[in-house]
Amino acid sequence: MKRMDKKEVFSAQDAQNEIERLRRPPSTVFWSPQNGFNFKLIIPPTVYPPREDTDLMARRIISLGPGKGRKFLEIGCGSGALSILAASMGWKVNACDVNPFAVATTIGNLDENKLSGDIREGGIGPDEFPFTGNYDLIIWNLPYIPYSEIGEVLGPIEEAALIDTDSEGLGSRLILSIISKQLLATKGRILILGRKNSIPNSFVFAHRIWDKIVFEDGEELCIFCLWRPYEGAENIQLESTGSTNDDLLTKSGIGKHISAKWQTSGKGRRDRTWESIEGCYAGSWIVAEGTEINPGHLQLAGALAVLDTLGSDDRLILKWPNDILIDNRKLCGILAEGKSNGNSTKVVLGIGINLKAGNIGNDVEISSLDELLEVSHQEFDQLLNRELASLLEEGKDLPPIRYSEIKDRILERMKCSGRPFYNGKMYDSFTLNDNGELILGQNIVDDGEDVSWL
Repeated sequence: MKRMDKKEVFSAQDAQNEIERLRRPPSTVFWSPQNGFNFKLIIPPTVYPPREDTDLMARRIISLGPGKGRKFLEIGCGSGALSILAASMGWKVNACDVNPFAVATTIGNLDENKLSGDIREGGIGPDEFPFTGNYDLIIWNLPYIPYSEIGEVLGPIEEAALIDTDSEGLGSRLILSIISKQLLATKGRILILGRKNSIPNSFVFAHRIWDKIVFEDGEELCIFCLWRPYEGAENIQLESTGSTNDDLLTKSGIGKHISAKWQTSGKGRRDRTWESIEGCYAGSWIVAEGTEINPGHLQLAGALAVLDTLGSDDRLILKWPNDILIDNRKLCGILAEGKSNGNSTKVVLGIGINLKAGNIGNDVEISSLDELLEVSHQEFDQLLNRELASLLEEGKDLPPIRYSEIKDRILERMKCSGRPFYNGKMYDSFTLNDNGELILGQNIVDDGEDVSWL
C-alpha cells in the first residue's frame, strides 16, 4: 500500500498515548442492529466498535437472507460485529484485519457468542492477502477519510480506522485485488461502505448505491453493491450482421447481448437506416421482458449509459431522446424496440456509435469517439455492458433501479443542449414525465424531431 509522506500523520506523542490506551480495560457492548439479532461484544480501547455505519451494513446483510453455508469474507473486521452477524445467519465466515488486536477481538467475540470463523491478520496491501478461494459475499466498511482531510477530521488516534491513506484509494485497490486474486464467486456480490466518491472506477463490475446514511454534520456514507454485469447472459460478438436489434428480437433472456463492427441494415428512428462506417460499433441488449415495461425510460437509460461510459467531457451533448452529439455532429444513436407476445413484451435496446472518423456520404457531418479518446471495439463493448447493467439490471439481491434518479441525471445533461423550440415557441424550462416524454408547458412531446434546441 502506497502512503503519502508529505506530512506526518501521527506524532511520537500520539504513539505514546496509544500505549497508554492499551492499558485501559475493554468495554462490553450489547449490539442489536435489528430486532431479533442481539450480540455481546467485548471491545479493547484500540479496536473500532460498532457504530451507525456498522448498523447500516448489518441491516443490508440481514436483508440478503440466510447464508446457507455460502462463503462470506469481511475485510477490516474490527470488533467482529459483522462477521458474528453473518456467522449467526449461516454464512461460512472468513475475516481479516491489519490490526492484530482486532483479529484477537473478533476471535474472542465469535467464541463469546458460540460461533465460529476463520480470522486472520492481514488485508489489502503490499503483503500477501491472507485468504484464497471464491466468496459469495465480500464486504468492507472502508476507511473513508482521505489523507488530505486528516488534519481537519481526525480526532483521537483510535479514529485511524477511518482514514484512507492509500494514494490510489482503498476502494480501487480492493476491487483490483478481488479481480487479480479471483476472490468473487459466480453470482457473488461485493458490498463496500464509504463516501460517495469512494469508488471512482468499478473496473469490470457493475455498481449501484444501495443504502445511504447522512450524519448531522452533512457527512454522507453509502453502501455500494458491485457485481458482474449480466452474469451468465449470452454475449455474441460478430464482425458483420444485418441489424443487431433484429438479431435479438428473435431471442429471449434479459442481458443477452450482440455486438458487431458492421451492420448492413442498421436502424434509426422512424425506420431510417443507420449507416455503418469503418470503425463503427453496434450493440444491442435485451433489457426487459414482462408486462410492465417503459420503453421510453429504457431508451433514456441507454443514453445515460453511453454518457457514463464516455466520461464527463463538456463537448458531449444529449439531444433528447436518443442522440448524442459532439459540437452538434452526431456521435451516437440509441433505439429501443419492443416485441409483444400475448401479454408479455420484450424490449431490445440498440446503440450505435462511431468509434473512428469516417464518411457516410451525402455531405452528412458526423463526429467520432476518437475526437475524445482512443478505445477499442471490445473495450467499449465491455464498458458499455457494465454501465447498462449498473443502470438497468434487476435482481432480488441487487439494489432497486431508481428511475427517478436516471430521469434527473438525464435532465441535467439535457440542459446543456440549450433551450427547446417547439411549435413556434421557445421554452425556458422543461421536464420529463414518467414515460420519458418531454413536457413543454401544457404540451407532451414524444418525438425529438419536433423540437429544436437553441
